[in-house]
Amino acid sequence: MHKRFLAPVLLCCAACAPVAPQLDSRFGSSVRGLMAQQALPPTPADSAADIGIDGAAARGALSRYRQSFQSQAPAPSPPVFFQSVGGGNAR
Repeated sequence: MHKRFLAPVLLCCAACAPVAPQLDSRFGSSVRGLMAQQALPPTPADSAADIGIDGAAARGALSRYRQSFQSQAPAPSPPVFFQSVGGGNAR
């Protein structure tokens, strides 16, 4: 009777044993590597030099942007569904 009880218990204990302990030392290294690749550089470049826009051009763009909100665009006409073309029996 002990043999019938002992075999399933040993199989259950064997299922809980670690199978690949060599993988535990590298666990998460790919995620840490990808996060390091996405980080910003420690000394970012000068953002004003990268844009390449001067003050007069920026002022003009901003004024055109603000003027675009002052005049309202005409409302679009509603769509027409099931428009009759004719050919029916009109009495």
